[in-house]
Amino acid sequence: MDNRIRELRNEKGISQEELAGKINVSQQTISRIETGETQIPVDILIHLSKLFHVSADYILKLSDTRMTAEYRIEVEKSIERNRDFCLAFERLSRVNQKLVGSLMKQLEDVQKEKR
Repeated sequence: MDNRIRELRNEKGISQEELAGKINVSQQTISRIETGETQIPVDILIHLSKLFHVSADYILKLSDTRMTAEYRIEVEKSIERNRDFCLAFERLSRVNQKLVGSLMKQLEDVQKEKR
């Protein structure tokens, strides 16, 4: 258990405290789950699965398949919707790609403020 949750958390670049806040548990709970000191309650397993877009079986080491079928379909649809944008973005210089990234971040922040 410890490897998969810690691995997923580290891939996202979030601390135990940040993960705990995202799924509404204490940092100590995350620590105990990661070290194997306690088993994952079903409700937390579901939250982790949704947050990391992986199957519960993957977290429980019952499968090596990470993505759920639903998430894979969602990703494929997103790729199709954004294909032209991605191709145009790839043609930009690295400097311009960074500029687009900064602009997207600013727009995202403004959008969050409006919510």
